[in-house]
Amino acid sequence: MLRESTEEIGSKFDENRHVTSKVQIWRHLDEAREASHFVSTMIVQVKLNDHGGYVSTLKTATSEVATEVGTLGTDSRHSNG
Repeated sequence: MLRESTEEIGSKFDENRHVTSKVQIWRHLDEAREASHFVSTMIVQVKLNDHGGYVSTLKTATSEVATEVGTLGTDSRHSNG
C-alpha cells in the first residue's frame, strides 16, 4: 500500500507540473500535505516474523518500539471451539 500511495502522489505531481496559477498551486500543495498526513498516520507497515506473527516497528523522535501485531495459523485464542 505504501508503494502504491507513493506512486499515486508522484503521478499527481507529474500531472500538475504545468500549473502556473498561484491559487491552483496552493490548492495542490494543500492536497499533497493531506496525502502526506494520511500516509504517515494511516498506513502501518508490518513484517512477518519466524513465529507466524506480524511485527511493526513504531518509530518516534526519541525511541523505536517493536510490537507483535498478530499471528497467522491456528491460535486457541481465536478458535471457535
